[in-house]
Amino acid sequence: MKRPTLIISILLLLLSLACAGALAEDTADGHMDEWTVMFYFCGSDLESKHAYATGNLQEISEIRYPDSYLDAMMRYYGLEPHETTEMGKVNILIETGGSSQWHAQELGMDISTEALQRWRYNVVPWGGQDTDGPYDGYELLETLPLQSMADPETLTDFIRWGRETCPAKKYALVLWGHGDGARSGLFIDELFDGDIMCLYELKQALADAQTHLEAVIIDACLMANIETAWAVKDSASWMVASEEVVPGNGTAIDQWMQQLLDNPWGDGKWLGRCVCDTTAMKYANLPSEEAKNTLTWSVIDLSKVDALVEGVGEYFIQISDALKSYPLVANLYMSLPVRLPEFGDGSQNMKDFGSLIYNSELVFYSDTAVRGALIQALTDAVDYCVRGSGRSDTRGLSFCYPLDFDDEQMDIYAKNCPMPRYLAFIDGVSSWTAPDWVYEYVERTPEIDSIDELRLLVKKKRGADGMPGVVFGDSVRNMLQTWYRLYRLDDETGELLWLGSTDCFAEALEDEDFSALYRAADPMHWPAINGNPICMQLIQTDYYSKLYNVPVMINGRTCILRCGRFANYAEDPAERINEYEIYGLWEGYDAYSTLYNRSVTPLAMFVGQEYQLMYPIDDAGAGKGTYYKYGEPQTMYRSLMVEEVPLPAGTYYLEYEVTDMYMRKSVLDRIEIQWDGETMTFPQGDAWENDEWINMADLRK
Repeated sequence: MKRPTLIISILLLLLSLACAGALAEDTADGHMDEWTVMFYFCGSDLESKHAYATGNLQEISEIRYPDSYLDAMMRYYGLEPHETTEMGKVNILIETGGSSQWHAQELGMDISTEALQRWRYNVVPWGGQDTDGPYDGYELLETLPLQSMADPETLTDFIRWGRETCPAKKYALVLWGHGDGARSGLFIDELFDGDIMCLYELKQALADAQTHLEAVIIDACLMANIETAWAVKDSASWMVASEEVVPGNGTAIDQWMQQLLDNPWGDGKWLGRCVCDTTAMKYANLPSEEAKNTLTWSVIDLSKVDALVEGVGEYFIQISDALKSYPLVANLYMSLPVRLPEFGDGSQNMKDFGSLIYNSELVFYSDTAVRGALIQALTDAVDYCVRGSGRSDTRGLSFCYPLDFDDEQMDIYAKNCPMPRYLAFIDGVSSWTAPDWVYEYVERTPEIDSIDELRLLVKKKRGADGMPGVVFGDSVRNMLQTWYRLYRLDDETGELLWLGSTDCFAEALEDEDFSALYRAADPMHWPAINGNPICMQLIQTDYYSKLYNVPVMINGRTCILRCGRFANYAEDPAERINEYEIYGLWEGYDAYSTLYNRSVTPLAMFVGQEYQLMYPIDDAGAGKGTYYKYGEPQTMYRSLMVEEVPLPAGTYYLEYEVTDMYMRKSVLDRIEIQWDGETMTFPQGDAWENDEWINMADLRK
């Protein structure tokens, strides 16, 4: 019985020595590793507060080189295996910084907050240690003086160092941290006052590195957009990113890196598909329903981006031309982007581009050739994408629709945006003035305030029950949305507490001069938790659903309950049934900036703790105040039920906000409401109604 085993063992040993000789000869002939993967971890509050970067570093530590068949046989017969033939084909390099605290000590990483550090992860085969090397796991290779991770030079230097340290046939760069879409860029460096790397700086950083990347994987929110693809296209072949918010857990690094180790001969397209598929599987097995529903990951062929950018420019030339000759046709164009699926909380104005060009309404007033070219360009550029059930209508790439950005935000966006025709259009339809260089390429778009057909006029009118509202007449074609905000007068302090905002109901009128009365349907019945009214800050909307932020205080921190509302829009307001669902607890925006935080935590993590509802005090009524009134302490449960209940008796104020097709907002006078718990009365009497048309441009903020 022992003799066959001994013969097999000798044969296997001879084979392993032959393989080792061949491998050594390959290396001496200038053999290069297949991949070097460079992880750029800007930890920010994602690490200091939540240890999300450490979680992903833990995932990296779980990958292993696959055993060859020869090694497996040697292990089976109790012999010491030789170094696997797969070893050395994939290198993993890491740079850490940007966070005030790291939590990776158990991984053998003493990450400094006072320096930049560069690491290598030494992968070992399944079943044993790498006996040829002094290190297994994370190895600190270099410590550098502290510098902002959002500084383009920091990224450039890391890429160059990675190429020189571990030359390879293919390079992948993973950019890990916060993302803000095309409004600004990505990263937040906690150690440098929340420094952010704008997209035009990212473009320069990659160009200066002079290293062609097979794939750029952006593990950050809202970065699968046309503007980011343009910033990356000259330095890489493929981009992998998400249109939507990326939860703090990030991509499934352990799974897609394991796929790369198992098959190092794959290209960037193949790797991108691995990232998408494994990340979809990761979130399918996590408890966050919001993360599952809103998941979006795409693989972008960067060689096709130029054609897409050119097509977008042609599309907005059509709108500009329509504004000159057929303003009402331009309104039809403008009605589409504002109704597109958008990502984040809406403030970044990131819209799904595919939903625009595939919209069947576009067929009737768009140039067929331009639309066809855009569809082809998008199809070519988006090689692959995965989507959750709540984002099933998205198509892999978004774009920024920044008509309501302030001038400072627009100046940054103009540097990020590769489309001068688009910028000229924005100049014409907003208060922002484009830089002179834009008009080296295109003609100016007419100022819309000079076009009579696009004026938005309203009259104040009351409904059958006396509820004040507004009518638009023919100018309703220029109206995009009408909302109302509700306030309660605090009897103790005399301050107005903002209860939030929500959509209006369109009441049919018999008067042939008016299309409908837009009004609050039943403002004195308001969403509440345990009978306590909540502040409902409207964030996202479509026909059947709304997304709200509900501010709360828990453990001394201001947080947000993410609340969804689902409604059947019955013609009779009394028959409308609203259902609400709390998705989890969100920390809102990063303390240093307006970038979206990636952490939405299930309520189960806070069971038994006390929280307080919060109500902004804001004399402007936009919910941007810094002072709050706090409700009574309540106990957090695994789930919270939201239901509409009558508001307490008292004095309330309501105001209407009207947005035109060009996303310009106007606010009408506040309306006082006296509420006794059953009946509303309006002390202003008939003062609300008027017979004169009001030009909303005169009320614009």
